[in-house]
Amino acid sequence: MARRSRLAWLWRLALVGWLLSAPLALPQTTQAQSDLPTGSAPRAYTVAAGDTLFLIAQRLGIPLDDLAAFNGITDPNLLNVGQVLLIPVAGSAAANLPGADLPGAEVARVRALPGDTLASIAARLGQPTATLASLNGLEETARLFPGQPVYIPRAAQPGEALRFGAVSAVAAPTQIVQGRTASVIVTSRRPVPLQASWNDLPLTFVPLPGDPARAFAYLPAPALIAPASYWLSVAYTAGNGLRLNQAWPVAVTAGPYESQDIVLPPDRGDTLDPAVVQPEEELVAAVWAQRSPTLLWTAPFTRPIAVDYPTTSPFGTRRSYNGGPINTYHAGQDFGAPEGVPVLVPGDGVVVLAEPLAVRGGSVIIDHGAGVLTGYWHLSQISVAIGQPVAAGDVLGLVGNTGRSTGAHLHWEMRIYGIAVDPMQFLEIPLLAPQ
Repeated sequence: MARRSRLAWLWRLALVGWLLSAPLALPQTTQAQSDLPTGSAPRAYTVAAGDTLFLIAQRLGIPLDDLAAFNGITDPNLLNVGQVLLIPVAGSAAANLPGADLPGAEVARVRALPGDTLASIAARLGQPTATLASLNGLEETARLFPGQPVYIPRAAQPGEALRFGAVSAVAAPTQIVQGRTASVIVTSRRPVPLQASWNDLPLTFVPLPGDPARAFAYLPAPALIAPASYWLSVAYTAGNGLRLNQAWPVAVTAGPYESQDIVLPPDRGDTLDPAVVQPEEELVAAVWAQRSPTLLWTAPFTRPIAVDYPTTSPFGTRRSYNGGPINTYHAGQDFGAPEGVPVLVPGDGVVVLAEPLAVRGGSVIIDHGAGVLTGYWHLSQISVAIGQPVAAGDVLGLVGNTGRSTGAHLHWEMRIYGIAVDPMQFLEIPLLAPQ
């Protein structure tokens, strides 16, 4: 009886051990993609003897090119026994990330320790919890079991050198708030022609003043973009013709924006007419799309109006007009001021638009270089002309109540690569360095 009890105890112990280790096991073969659960993080597959990337892709039921690109494999013939591949599961967070099929995408995996949460892992790695939540398709407060795989930006692994040819460092943000801006700085051992995109938006790199080894580009987050992770891709073509590419996920988090209903006076109702709005939008969009490769200012921006005049409507406020649906947002910062108050240039640049418009009223747009432009609407007087260089502090016009306006005020708008962002951020922090 004692021997039978001992055998039963050993059997229970072995069973418990197997159950605890089962979630950690990596299969030598895996299910077809269609059989895998949707909504989960990407699965892992360990390369076994005799495996080829073609056979693995065939078993998974996914295109060979997709599997190679998701794992950053440039030569499908170079597989090692024991190599771990990430499998893009249909419906998974990582598989659905824009740009997740970019070669060189820097995603790695760690395992949760007993008592771990996404927040504790993020703290150890110096990463925002929102980034890990986005990559893994989990809530920020999700509970983790010991050994659970957690996908992280590979750059978050301490002590790992960047393998990127002549590029020695890439300083990029891990998260950005909707409607705000960050920047990426690339350091190289020699000048290289950089190409980059973020969420499929092409970026423009500009050399840092006095430091030709480093170049920067802005990362503007649209005010209405869905909170999630989006891929930042940086690439260049080496001297031998080989294109080198790396990619990092950047999380976008929700902004603290309120909503309001704007009631227009009866004589301004025609400014909502699509026949009036559309031609003006096309005109202004063409101006916003300009990208001067030259940085025209280096000092932080100053306020375009005296501090005596407070904000009456901040950037990002969700808006409806005359009781209609909330289907737009405030693309600038409004300052309440009497008609005739001077409007000042906040930073050096060149005037690229100066004329009265139906919706925006008296309008001026200034190009500050590096893809950054600012706009000033509802002016009662325009004091500059197209092509005129301007400096910080110059008077560009006077506050008015023209166009789609319910009272005298200044609307100050900023666009980076055509994306509307919060202009007040340029007063708070210097954006020539990454945040």
